[in-house]
Amino acid sequence: RFLLRCSPDSKCGINRNLMNSHPESGSTKVSVEIDPDQLLDMLTQVEKSSPFYAQASRSLDAYLVPDSRRIPASAAVAPNKLLTIGMATFNDYDGVYFSVQALRLYHPEVAERTEILVLDNFPEGPAAAALKRLEQHVQGYRYVPANSVRGTAVRDMIFRESNSDFVLCMDCHVLFAPGSLAAFLDYLEAHRDSNDLLQGPLLSDDLTTLSTHFDPVWSAGMWGVWSYDNRGAEPSSPPFEIPMQGLGVFACRRAAWPGFNPRLRGFGGEEGYIHEKFRRAGARTLCLPFLRWTHRFERPLGPAYDPSWEDRIRNYLIAFDELGFDLSPAIQHFEEFVGVPAARPILEAVQREIANPFHYFDAIYCINLDSARDRWDAVSKRFEKLGIHGLVRRFPAVQTPSNHHIGCALSHRDIIAKAKKEGLRNVLVFEDDVIFTADALDVMGKSLEELVRREWWILYLGGHAWGKTFENAAGCQYLGAPHGLTCTHAVAYNQAVYERILTDVPDSPTGVALWLKKQAGIDQYYAVELDGFGLLTNPVVASQESILSQESRAFDLDLI
Repeated sequence: RFLLRCSPDSKCGINRNLMNSHPESGSTKVSVEIDPDQLLDMLTQVEKSSPFYAQASRSLDAYLVPDSRRIPASAAVAPNKLLTIGMATFNDYDGVYFSVQALRLYHPEVAERTEILVLDNFPEGPAAAALKRLEQHVQGYRYVPANSVRGTAVRDMIFRESNSDFVLCMDCHVLFAPGSLAAFLDYLEAHRDSNDLLQGPLLSDDLTTLSTHFDPVWSAGMWGVWSYDNRGAEPSSPPFEIPMQGLGVFACRRAAWPGFNPRLRGFGGEEGYIHEKFRRAGARTLCLPFLRWTHRFERPLGPAYDPSWEDRIRNYLIAFDELGFDLSPAIQHFEEFVGVPAARPILEAVQREIANPFHYFDAIYCINLDSARDRWDAVSKRFEKLGIHGLVRRFPAVQTPSNHHIGCALSHRDIIAKAKKEGLRNVLVFEDDVIFTADALDVMGKSLEELVRREWWILYLGGHAWGKTFENAAGCQYLGAPHGLTCTHAVAYNQAVYERILTDVPDSPTGVALWLKKQAGIDQYYAVELDGFGLLTNPVVASQESILSQESRAFDLDLI
């Protein structure tokens, strides 16, 4: 219950009724206890711009989502600059601190034309609060949490969060030679329309030995070997083209960034891959001899993250498959370097994943409450049986004990917002009670063959049909055209519908609670407001235990 104190001149639009019901309070102010539902009813009568609405909605938000996660908020987008210097970090405050302060101490001449963007890949971790507090001390510093994907490919988000013309990505333990950044900014000013990938020579710890590029060969579980071209010997030498380079430092015009494959995770697989994407776009990778940097490779206490051969091998195969490369050299190398007994199960699992029809989706999420990890364990077994466990990201559900429809709507909306921010073409969302048919992979393959040939907004893998049967979509055998279908246990969203949903569905608990007075549930909103824009796999491949009585197909109940 909430205690409200209002005065007649507050213009909240509810004081007359309150005072009539509490005449003993006098004519100047009223205090009254009220339950959340009454407060929501009051807010329907109040201007959203009013101070009363703002204060009441803050209190209601805390009530509706009592376990709100303590993740620092993103800073506001900065004014446009020539260059964003961005670094992704995973629980490495020291690396960020010394790199940021080195930029300020040894390159002060670039401050007016740059912003510093720190992308925190572990915002729930112990370093997050300290990284966020640097905003109070470092002008032009911006903190952004980013935990939907773990790994080095998260640097894609630096380009999406930047508001600058150019973006320079650096590891959070890189230092630049004096004058290198000023020279780099001068280069950018002179090449405003460049589409090239821009890199520079690595200085070894002796600050003398240079590595200007990678030679594209396999060695020690990595594609690329440090090499030297004497054209990079002098900082004043002109830029020259290279095949590839380590990604401790790389930059390009923000609009020219081709993006990492969103399926990549963990450490490894980007070198060479991103360089080839630039070449296929008609651009080059250039070594700028003046852009010299050094990198802390030693980790006497071990890395903050857990690099694995599974992630590295998986990334290489997925990246090379995207490019249409022959996978056999990579397979041969890992079998020789890691050993056949260790490498072959990983290689075969990745190849099955690539061949799986669910690989079509840029990202797959499963919504699961933190308090229901048993349900996550159970659904994970169902994903494993389907061969997609490696594709599915767990999404911590927004917990709203007073009304689960609020949390459901917010969870789906948050995933769609992430998908838009990350530039995903589509995203598939499961809820943790989803179950599948034995022929799910076969049906999905046939449904997706038809889906890729048409424009679409929402794809249901199942739902509550309410006794209705649906005709096939025009020209389709494996896609239906549902009307009034409800439930969101298995639904995919195409980028064409992101903006519509993000506009219609509020982004706060109070906003959703008020919205639900009309919509009843996010599935009802889809069924009514987006009716005619959805497609349904034919036959359905996903259901949930609560609606099994309406299903005409057999579902695998062994793992419920």
